[in-house]
Amino acid sequence: MIKFRNPKLLITSLLVVSAVSLHFGVVSAQTTALTESQVNSIKANCTPAKNILSQLHANDALLRVNRGQIYDSMSSKLMTRFNNRASGGGFNTLYLSQAMSAYASALGDFRLSYRAYEEKLSKTISIDCSQDPTGFYQSLMDARYNRTALHTSVIKLNQKMDDYGSAVDDFKSSFFGEVKV
Repeated sequence: MIKFRNPKLLITSLLVVSAVSLHFGVVSAQTTALTESQVNSIKANCTPAKNILSQLHANDALLRVNRGQIYDSMSSKLMTRFNNRASGGGFNTLYLSQAMSAYASALGDFRLSYRAYEEKLSKTISIDCSQDPTGFYQSLMDARYNRTALHTSVIKLNQKMDDYGSAVDDFKSSFFGEVKV
């Protein structure tokens, strides 16, 4: 379970994102012409929006470090060591190795997705939304798209972790099937 240091900030962020989505409508990563009302709304809420984005950026960075360490430990401290011991014991570790390789690939995708999201969010925060509301809005929509891609990579990474667990279960079944007591 993830604990947030400031639940009020989380709720406020979700409300702002929802309000912005409802106010501006759902858009793709393509440039959209904003109405004068929307431009004025962005200008009027520039400082609070940038503050919320800065907090989101800081919280996401902390979460990325913590999650990244867990994902790296899963690979280096558990998967690699288990595969090496099983292989050294003369057992067939083909499925374990394949599952670990798929996990490593998904971990690389996670890192790339996070980097793209982080760079776009940083760029968004650096835009002066009172001077360039359209550019700010477009950059915000791009960051949102990248955040969705990051979420997808986390789901995939967790699935690959489950796949490795299934490969370990299969290994365990075959191991106990081969051992005569």
